[in-house]
Amino acid sequence: MPSALIGVLQRHREDVDSACPDPEPSQLTSPAEALGRIPDPRRVRGRRYRLGSLLGLCLVAVLGGATSLAAIARFATDTDHGLREQLGLTSSTPNASTLGRLLSRLDGDALDDTVGAWLARYAALDRRQCLTLWLGT
Repeated sequence: MPSALIGVLQRHREDVDSACPDPEPSQLTSPAEALGRIPDPRRVRGRRYRLGSLLGLCLVAVLGGATSLAAIARFATDTDHGLREQLGLTSSTPNASTLGRLLSRLDGDALDDTVGAWLARYAALDRRQCLTLWLGT
């Protein structure tokens, strides 16, 4: 049985192929920028972190092996200052309850669509261009 994300990627890949077959590397966004465009379910008052920063943190932590909210929060605390700065977490790091509240209220379909569209844009590039963008060479 195919994953829901695979279907989303296939749908967005078809959109990219027909709408903009050759994206320019300068038109591509970072994962945090793309994730920051998802509708934020939090109230404006009391927001301490940008949405893209929190979701980017979750992405990097899970790719690094985190399997729980506590592990993501530990990853944020234990990671070096340079990575936290790249994620936009310069003043402090979020705790597990902050992440849990956000993720429980986040629109999953909007997240699927955003990640699918972002990945599809990269899939439209050839491998050499992707490596150049990711490695910054």
